[in-house]
Amino acid sequence: MPAALVYSCAEGLLLPMIQGTGLAFLNATLDVKGPTFIGDTIHVECRVSEVRETSKGNRGLVRTENQVINQKGETVLVYNPLRMMKGSKSGEAQR
Repeated sequence: MPAALVYSCAEGLLLPMIQGTGLAFLNATLDVKGPTFIGDTIHVECRVSEVRETSKGNRGLVRTENQVINQKGETVLVYNPLRMMKGSKSGEAQR
């Protein structure tokens, strides 16, 4: 399958995690590690690698490292999106 389709499916799997808190998708790096075939089962492992508060204290920039892994345990795609997220009322970014 095309890497863009695998990336889109991975983002769909992560949507419940950021729904209601995500404000903007700013950028991402994308690295294709291996092929994905029709019939493969994938899951996404997401690790927060960076959190920065914006000048507006109720928002934060959050970078994650997302690994898309197939049913054989092979990493097929790695991407690192930077998103603007809502913060808590105290000004600390939500995780």
